[in-house]
Amino acid sequence: MQIPTLYLKGTFNGWGLDTPLTAINDHTLQATLCLSTDQYRFKISDLDGTKQWTLSGHPTKAVECALENGLPLVNTQGIGNDLLFTPQAAGHYTVTIDLASDAPAMTIEQGEQQSEALTQRLPVDIALEAIKAEQQEWRKPSFALEANDLFAQLAITETTPFTFVFGDNVDGYYHGTTHTFVNSGKYRHHQGWLFGGFASFINRVINDKTQAKQASLMPYGLEHHYPSSQDCLSLMQEKRQVAISVKSDTKQTLSLLPELNIPSHYVQVHQSPNHVILEIDDQVCPEGCPKFVSLMASHAVQVEELSPEQVRSTAEPMQLSSNNINLLFSTKEKQTELVLYISFAHQRQEAESMAEDAAEKGALVRHQQAIYQFLCNNYLWTNDVEYNRAVMWARLASRTFVSHEFGTGIWAGLPWFKDCWGRDTFIALSGTSLVNGFFEEAKAIIENFAAMQMTDESSVNFGRIPNRVTSKTNIIYNTTDGTPWMIREALEYINYSGDEAFAKAIYPALKRFISGVEKHYLAQDGLMSHRHPDTWMDAKIDGAIPWSPRGPKANDIQALWFDSLHCAMALADLVGDDESKQQWQTRASQVKQSFISQFWSSEQGCLADHLTDGDKPDYSVRPNQLMTISIPQQESLTTPDIEQHIVKNAVDKLLFPWGICSLQQQHIDFHPYHDNQSQYHKDAAYHNGTIWGWNAGFTVTALTRFKQQDFSYQLSKNLAKQILNQGCRGTMSENLDAYQHDNNKLVESGTFAQAWSVSEYARNAQQDYLGYRPQLLDNRINIAPKLPQQWTQFNASLPYGDNKRIVLDYSSDNEVTRYVLSSSEESEAMSDIELVLSLDINNRHYAEVRAPLAIDLEIIINQDSGEVTTNTSKAAVTIHNQPNYERLEGLEFAQPDISIAHNSMVNQDYLRNKRENQEFAVAKD
Repeated sequence: MQIPTLYLKGTFNGWGLDTPLTAINDHTLQATLCLSTDQYRFKISDLDGTKQWTLSGHPTKAVECALENGLPLVNTQGIGNDLLFTPQAAGHYTVTIDLASDAPAMTIEQGEQQSEALTQRLPVDIALEAIKAEQQEWRKPSFALEANDLFAQLAITETTPFTFVFGDNVDGYYHGTTHTFVNSGKYRHHQGWLFGGFASFINRVINDKTQAKQASLMPYGLEHHYPSSQDCLSLMQEKRQVAISVKSDTKQTLSLLPELNIPSHYVQVHQSPNHVILEIDDQVCPEGCPKFVSLMASHAVQVEELSPEQVRSTAEPMQLSSNNINLLFSTKEKQTELVLYISFAHQRQEAESMAEDAAEKGALVRHQQAIYQFLCNNYLWTNDVEYNRAVMWARLASRTFVSHEFGTGIWAGLPWFKDCWGRDTFIALSGTSLVNGFFEEAKAIIENFAAMQMTDESSVNFGRIPNRVTSKTNIIYNTTDGTPWMIREALEYINYSGDEAFAKAIYPALKRFISGVEKHYLAQDGLMSHRHPDTWMDAKIDGAIPWSPRGPKANDIQALWFDSLHCAMALADLVGDDESKQQWQTRASQVKQSFISQFWSSEQGCLADHLTDGDKPDYSVRPNQLMTISIPQQESLTTPDIEQHIVKNAVDKLLFPWGICSLQQQHIDFHPYHDNQSQYHKDAAYHNGTIWGWNAGFTVTALTRFKQQDFSYQLSKNLAKQILNQGCRGTMSENLDAYQHDNNKLVESGTFAQAWSVSEYARNAQQDYLGYRPQLLDNRINIAPKLPQQWTQFNASLPYGDNKRIVLDYSSDNEVTRYVLSSSEESEAMSDIELVLSLDINNRHYAEVRAPLAIDLEIIINQDSGEVTTNTSKAAVTIHNQPNYERLEGLEFAQPDISIAHNSMVNQDYLRNKRENQEFAVAKD
C-alpha cells in the first residue's frame, strides 16, 4: 500500500500543512510539536483531506488523547469529531502513527527535554522605577455624551458569571469568564497562550473575584468591583498587549499577580531600571508564539517571584501552576491605582519598546480614548437607550474579528473560525469597516483577498478569491459567492470613501472574475451556475455530499452575479472601458429577464430558492430570497410587486421573534434544533431550520425597504436583548435553535461570537434605519430614514470621504419634525457633492430635499399641513406621494408549530440517509 504524505492538521497550525509526518519505516510515521498547556483539536489527513486518509478517533464524536496510550483511529471527515489533546506542561510532544494493520493507531509521548537547557537562576526580587506618563487630553464632540457618561451607559453589569471576548487586531483574542479565577480566561495568540487571568491585592490581601459585588463589561475592558476597590483587564488595540489594573478608594499598597503560562525553568529574566523582560526557551515556545514578554508598571514597584508555598498562601484561589513563573508586582508607596502592562513580541527590542511606550504615553488611558473616539465617529444615540447600547456593542464586537494574521482580514468567528473566509469577510465588511469610517482598512482587506485571486485560466476556480484562508498553506477556493461579495463591497467602499483611483486598481480582478464565470459557470440563459454546496449553505456530509443542495442555480447567487455586472459597469465608466460596459449591460438585462421568468411563479405568488437540473424550480422557502432584494445596489433584480410577495412569504413562513429560520418549518427536511441532538448530526440542521444571526441583517434591510420599520424594529429589539443579556455578552453567536422555549434563555449554538452577526446588526442602524447611503461616485450622499415610531429624538454622526462626517440631529412630536444637518466640509471643498434626503411627511406624502453638502441645513416638517420649510434658498424641496405597500400591512411573526412530527426528530439520521440515496455528485475540495 502506497502511503501518501500525511499531515497533522489542527488548531496548533491553523489546520494547514505546516506539520507533515515523517516516515520512520514503511508503516510508521512521526511528527514532533512544541505545545503550550492548552486544549488542541486536530486530525491526521493527506493533502486533499480524502476520506481514505483522514483519520480521527470516532466517526462523529471528539475523542480525548491520553499520553502514552495507544488510540485506535478510524477514517472519517466532517466536523465535531476531532482528536483532543490537553498537555499538562509546555514542551515537545511526539505523535506516532502506526499503519501496520487495517486498524491504524496513534500514540502521543512527551519529548525528552535536554537537562542542560534548564535555566539556573535566582528567584526574581527586584525593584522597578516608574516612567512618568504623558497627560492625555480628552476631546468630546458636541453631539456626543461625555466619555464617562457614555461608558457608564454602555456598561453590561451582572452579579453572576458571564463570558466575554476581546480581540487585539493583530493575531490574538482574549476569551474569559467573570467571577472566577480558575480558567478565568486566556489571551490566545496565533499559537498557544502566555497570559491567562490575574489577581489584584489590597495590602497583600487578595480581591476574591468569586465574591465580587459585580462584574462590568466596559467598552475598554472587564472590571470586577469589590467593597472598596476594583480591578480591570483591557486588551490593547493593534498590538499584542494587555493592561491589568487595580484601583482603591483610598491610598493603599496595591499588588497585581498575572497568570503566566511560562515554565519557570525555561525562562531567562532580563531587567532594566523600569521593566522586566521574560525570554522563553525555544523548547517550550511554539512556532508563531511570542518569545519575549515585557512587564512594566505605572508606578515604582517591587517585583517578587513567589515560591510554590507563597503562591498557596498568597493566591490560593488562583490555583496557579507551581511549574510556571509567578511574579507579584507591589507598589513601593501607597497609591490609589496601579497599572501593569504586559507586552508580547518575537524580538526582545520590540518587547522593550512596547513596554516603554505603554508607560510613557499612558497606554490604558490612550486605549480608552481610542474606544471613545471610535464610538463617536459613527454615532447614534436615540431616546431608546437599550437599542443604542446594542448597536454600540455590535460595533465594538465587530472589531474583535479584525486581524492581520494573514494580511488585513476579518475572522469569521470564535473560537472555531479564527480564519478569514472570503464570503464571511465581505458580508461583514460593510458593518465592520465601512459604516465605522475605516476606509483604508476596508481597502486593505479588499486588496489582500484580490491578491490571492486564482489567475490560472485552466482552473475551474479562475477568477475566484479564496473561500477560506486558515494558514499560509491552507487556502481553498470552493465558493461561488465570495468573489461577487468582494466586488460588491469594492464599489461600496468607493462610494463611501470617494476613492475613484481604486477603480483602476481593482478593475483587473473584476474582469478576471467575469471571465472565469463566462469560461466555466455561465449558462445559456445568462445565469450563473455552481455546485450544490458552493453557496453560503455549504455544509457537506463527510466533506463530499451536500446537506442542503441548491445547485446549479441559487437565487442569491443570481442576485450577486447581477450586482457584479452592475458594479463592473460602474467601474468601466471610471476607467473608460465602454466596450465592456455595453457587453455587461446586455448580460445584466438577460440575467434579470431570465431570473424573473424562471424563478418567479405568478400563479403561486412565490420565488424559487433555486433551479435544479433542467431548470426545474424548487420552491422551498428559505431566507435567501430576501437577498435578491438587499444585494443589488443600483437596479432591482425583480419588480416592487414581486419583492412584496417575497417579503410577505419570508415573514409568514420563516420569521420567528428571535430570528429567521433557514428553512420553513412545514418543509419535509426541517430540523427544529441545531446541536446536541441524538437523532442527527448537527450539520443536518445547520442550514435546514437553524437560525443564523446574520440573516436578520438582510431581513431588516428588506423590511425597511418597504417601510415596515416598526415591525423590523421589534426583531432588532429582540436581538438587542441577546447582545446585552445572553451568551457571550456584548456580541452575538453564530446560530440559534429554530424552536425556542424561553425568549429570555435562548439556546445558542455554533461559535459564541460571529463576525457577520454583529456587523449586520451595526449596518442596519446606519444604512437601513437612518437610511444613510453615500454615493460619492455620483457626487451624492443619500439619506432616506426609515425611523421607528419609538424614536422621537436622536443625534448621529455619519462618516464619509477622508475623515469627514455629517452630523444629524432629529426631533419629533405629534405636530412637527425637525432635521438639522451639518458637514465637516469646508464651504469651498467638494461643493459639487449633493445631499439628497427622502423624508416622510405623513402616511400620504414624503419630501425630497436636495441641497449642497457644504451648507448647514435645517428642515422643519409640519405633519398635519404637510408643509416643509428649510433655512436656506439653496435647498430644493419636492413633495411626492407615498408608495402603496398594502400587501405588507399587518405583518406578524411566525411561531413554532410543535404539533408537527418532523422527520428529523422521528427517524434516526433521516436527512443523511435521504441525501446518500439521492446520488449527488461528490463535491470535494
